[in-house]
Amino acid sequence: MLVFPNSFLFGTATSSHQIEGDNRWNDWWYYEETGKLPYKSGKACNHWELYKEDIELMAQLGYNAYRFSIEWSRLFPEEGKFNEEAFNRYREIIELLLEKGITPNVTLHHFTSPLWFMKKGGFLREENLKYWEQYVDKAAELLKGVKLVATFNEPMVYVMMGYLTAYWPPFLKSPFKAFKVASNLLKAHAMAYDILHGNFDVGIVKNIPIILPASNREKDVKAAQKADSLFNWNFLDAIWSGKYKGAFGTYKTPESDVDFIGINYYTASEIKHSWNPLKFFFDAKLADLSERKTDMGWSVYPRGIYEAIAKVSRYGKPMYITENGIATLDDEWRIEFIIQHLQYVHKALSEGFDVRGYFYWSFVDNFEWAEGFRPRFGLIEVDYTTFERRPRKSAYVYGEIAREKKVKDELLAKYGLPEL
Repeated sequence: MLVFPNSFLFGTATSSHQIEGDNRWNDWWYYEETGKLPYKSGKACNHWELYKEDIELMAQLGYNAYRFSIEWSRLFPEEGKFNEEAFNRYREIIELLLEKGITPNVTLHHFTSPLWFMKKGGFLREENLKYWEQYVDKAAELLKGVKLVATFNEPMVYVMMGYLTAYWPPFLKSPFKAFKVASNLLKAHAMAYDILHGNFDVGIVKNIPIILPASNREKDVKAAQKADSLFNWNFLDAIWSGKYKGAFGTYKTPESDVDFIGINYYTASEIKHSWNPLKFFFDAKLADLSERKTDMGWSVYPRGIYEAIAKVSRYGKPMYITENGIATLDDEWRIEFIIQHLQYVHKALSEGFDVRGYFYWSFVDNFEWAEGFRPRFGLIEVDYTTFERRPRKSAYVYGEIAREKKVKDELLAKYGLPEL
């Protein structure tokens, strides 16, 4: 049996654009409507209207924490225009969570930005951080009663997808702009930390894929180390050092801090050396570590969550697994996925690593960015026509774990790995 501390948070995670619906004022909506993105989020899961039902469902299932994001563009749909109604709705959500004994873990920026902000250059222009500051000031009022606040979700994914591969908005393919944006995100984090720290535990959420060399050849090993630094560690290192190492040089950023680090963990990547300078001299692809792939095409590598925790522990900060999940229609596999990853989280705890919670991604099926509605990550199935919520078996299994703070032997015997 795996027993977790009484204070351990067992929650679920979502983000505003992926579940709320009708986020008409952000950059993603604009590109969805103009056809630059292949799918339209539309009503998404209609959570903006069904939030009471969703929170009630969380409480019934026994989850004691919930990670979600505030949609900046709802609060400030136009420059200088504040939406009191949206502010009040988020207050209702927070108060309802607290009333139900569910710990809110709130992210301020989860990939989407107000369209008006992006038209001014977004995070590419340092002078635009005054608008971010205005938003964070309002967030400080909004989040009364909340303890955990993350500034950014997966900043390097935002940089990579928007400015390196240009697969996501704002579709600006420029390595020079990419690292400039990363340095400005560090400035934005420091600004938010100064405003919020003291009233909240302020952290940042970082996706930590496990980076593996394609072979034992020295060139591949060095390429993997470089990729690991560029994607995983240079950004986090800069929070304290004030020096952000991009691919083309070092940017000066404010020395700051975090009160916790959120770890998003899904899979591993494989790196081999390349002679192409436009690829920073390495090629990256998804690692082939399991015979069966998720509906995102990802290998399942449970040990990676332990490796990510061990690596992030270098910063000496409390850690939360802020996302970990699987896209599949096979719910038995989802249960197995959760149990196996929790085995490794428990291993980390037993070795003294300061992990304080686990948030499954996702509470409900949702709009999976450029992949649309096809991938099903949810513990709760959503009918996108009627918006009916149907808890899967995994929702109840995870709920029992959350309530009892333990993974029973029969679950381990049926779904778990051999004893670690």
